[in-house]
Amino acid sequence: MMALSAQMGMPSTVTGAEQNVQKSATQTQTSATQEVNKAESTAKTSVGTLVSQFAGQVSPAALTDEFNKGKSAFQSQAKSTTDVKATSGLLQKLEGGLKTSAFTSAWAKIKDKWSGNVKSATTTKQLAGYLKTLTENVDPKFLGANWEKIKPTFNAALDKLAQ
Repeated sequence: MMALSAQMGMPSTVTGAEQNVQKSATQTQTSATQEVNKAESTAKTSVGTLVSQFAGQVSPAALTDEFNKGKSAFQSQAKSTTDVKATSGLLQKLEGGLKTSAFTSAWAKIKDKWSGNVKSATTTKQLAGYLKTLTENVDPKFLGANWEKIKPTFNAALDKLAQ
């Protein structure tokens, strides 16, 4: 309508309906941009990043003295790791840094198989599953107060990586 009125030499006016269409298109574009940004952010999440986040939730009382001393360096290293073998080593290190008392009773039955699987992991999908298994077998009393709040988002990120 606006282009037609300009061609005919008439003054161009934007009607209320046209304004609503423009506003709706802008909102749709903004929403789409937000979804793309969210997807890119999720794509940038690595198992290493999640290992780091989980380590941050573990109480110092659940960790060995040696692991506690190097915990922040461990988290920094894990956060920047995307390589499967390197992440596998970090996941093993985290498990080894947890005291036996930090685990549920079920852990003793699956620990050896879990450890072997982590060592031989070749994909991000496998590591995501092994991290999830580890998180499910740490006694909740050794996890931060906000763990229950962030757990659904954390698990959703793991599930996305495990696809």
